[in-house]
Amino acid sequence: MKTIGILGCGWLGLHLSQYLLNKGYSIKGSTTSEAKLPELQAAGITPYLVNLQEVKEDQIHSFLTDVDVVILTIPPIRGEESDLYQQSFARLLPYLNQHGIQNVIMMSSVSVYAPQEHEVTEESSAYSNDPTSKQILAAEQVLLQTSELTTCILRLGGLFGPDRKPVRYIVNRGILENPELPVNMIHLRDILQFTAALLDQGFSANEVFNLVSPQYSNRLDYYTQEAEELGLTLPPLGQNDWTTFRKIAGTKIVKQTGLDYQKA
Repeated sequence: MKTIGILGCGWLGLHLSQYLLNKGYSIKGSTTSEAKLPELQAAGITPYLVNLQEVKEDQIHSFLTDVDVVILTIPPIRGEESDLYQQSFARLLPYLNQHGIQNVIMMSSVSVYAPQEHEVTEESSAYSNDPTSKQILAAEQVLLQTSELTTCILRLGGLFGPDRKPVRYIVNRGILENPELPVNMIHLRDILQFTAALLDQGFSANEVFNLVSPQYSNRLDYYTQEAEELGLTLPPLGQNDWTTFRKIAGTKIVKQTGLDYQKA
């Protein structure tokens, strides 16, 4: 089986590593925290200390040796208006080339899209002016415009899973804004199954996929279900700001993999 290098073993990267290990892949995982190395090792991941802001050549070369596919699960710095995030991806490129790595998967975000009246597909070119969203889109382009790479961009909805419950934030905040607007969420298990399917199938051309569960009709529907599951009471409903309307279509990945979104 292939060796997968997962750059950034945070919440998503760690879950993805464990899922792929169970499917028989060999996993190299990186962290910027030396204290986290034993945790990765205990999970069966071969751990490496890698910081793309301050690359140490011995570390990055060790990490990339014998890796077949690199998966980037490194989040941007929220609100940062400089090009640090984009630069970190660009800094990685020559090392990928040196190691002959041609396939990359990037965990991106549907936040790159601007609010718009029509359902948003991967063909949309209306992008957000939010600083964090612009960082993400610029990093995507670093990979997509590199001719030596074949890149698969997974634009994820809001993340939730068994140990990540955004409804708690809503309850603590004390108000549920935009209850009737679309909710663009993605369950951890769907990210895992679709990513594994892409690795199993392989990809020979640059691709962009939105990953958004079709299960929920709007924000109130999603948060009501989540609150009931946890025995929580939703706070009062706020106003709907229809200028922020953004409904993301996530059907392309279903056609590509032959899998469907799972019920949460």
